[in-house]
Amino acid sequence: MTDPPDPHPDVHPDVHPDVARLHAARPSRVADLVGTLADPAVLVLATTLVVALRSSGSVLAGLGWTLLDVSLCVGAPYGVLALLLRRGVVSDRQVVRRGERRVPLLAALGCVLVGLAVLTAAGAPRPVVALVVSMLGGLAVMTLVSHWYKASFHAGVAAGSGVVLVATLGAPASVPVAALVGLVGWARVRAGRHSPGHVAVGVVVGAVTGVLVFVPLTR
Repeated sequence: MTDPPDPHPDVHPDVHPDVARLHAARPSRVADLVGTLADPAVLVLATTLVVALRSSGSVLAGLGWTLLDVSLCVGAPYGVLALLLRRGVVSDRQVVRRGERRVPLLAALGCVLVGLAVLTAAGAPRPVVALVVSMLGGLAVMTLVSHWYKASFHAGVAAGSGVVLVATLGAPASVPVAALVGLVGWARVRAGRHSPGHVAVGVVVGAVTGVLVFVPLTR
């Protein structure tokens, strides 16, 4: 009996498994679009904006805290990632290979720590500071988990942002939040970026961090 034909003959057996999964996935414009629109930077920006506007005395103040928060906690880490990408430390912007994630994660932790210090010293509203502490906790857990297992950042940020939005806007936000998390998880698997296990771990980390960190700090 002969072996069945390889459905993906272009994927070499020696290719990194994370890269092989990505190459083996069938193209999907919908999944790619969801991944782009639900990029962690976009979700953090949107969540920070909601939290800052709800906790500030004016729209202008809320926009100012959002700009400061996102610049330090999102812009700076992405800047470091761009530098690492240019130097060949990581292979792509989404860091497909798990083994390449340690350096950018540690850099992101450092940036968020600096952001937390600056925002606290500047007198940022308590919910904004709580959001940054929650981000810091999620990053720390992701860094630890990534030593052994690859978890989806898209799913983790979607779940963590979802908890923050429900805590800020109330129970009615839970339905669209759940739909968003499910859609992001599907898109990451469909695009070959992650396995279902990677998505599940990301969701657990993001949701648990939000519940255990953001919610208590804002009560």
